[in-house]
Amino acid sequence: MADDDNAKVTGADVRQPGDAQFVTPPNYLKMKVGSGGIDKEALKEAEIAIQVLGHKMYAKWADDDLDRMRAAFDEMKQTDLNDPEGVKKMLRICWDMKGLGGTFGYPLVTTITHYLSNYLEHCLEHAEARVSAAVVSPHIDALYVVLSQKVSGDGGAIGRELVAGLEKVVLKTGARIGGRG
Repeated sequence: MADDDNAKVTGADVRQPGDAQFVTPPNYLKMKVGSGGIDKEALKEAEIAIQVLGHKMYAKWADDDLDRMRAAFDEMKQTDLNDPEGVKKMLRICWDMKGLGGTFGYPLVTTITHYLSNYLEHCLEHAEARVSAAVVSPHIDALYVVLSQKVSGDGGAIGRELVAGLEKVVLKTGARIGGRG
């Protein structure tokens, strides 16, 4: 048996320390796609279509989200404003609206839901903090105005005044906004 082992390691099969063998696996994805790459013009057209369609659809999505937010808040007011599950439900809606607002030209929606979500997170994280309708209601009302009037961009002077007022309300509660507070 030792002779057979020696026969296997003699000749060209013997590798020296430091020798390496590189194996390149087949690129199945490239085989399926081909070598043409992405059509940049088709990509640009798709991006424009998504932006136009998305902008139109966003108003509907945001209205639906606002209805869900109002319903969740009404339920909290009837049961318990500080119910953690109710607060978390409101937060999920805020995050949905916050994420899409700026993408589709409604930065005021993003800002308002940012302030509201920071406040709600503060209430969840601090036992002494209580959810107040006096803080939540103005945010919901502001979202309604922005969406019903289709206020895109920053809303000009009125938008900046609205945001400043909401910011003051949230900061008075001890919640932070963008590291301030």
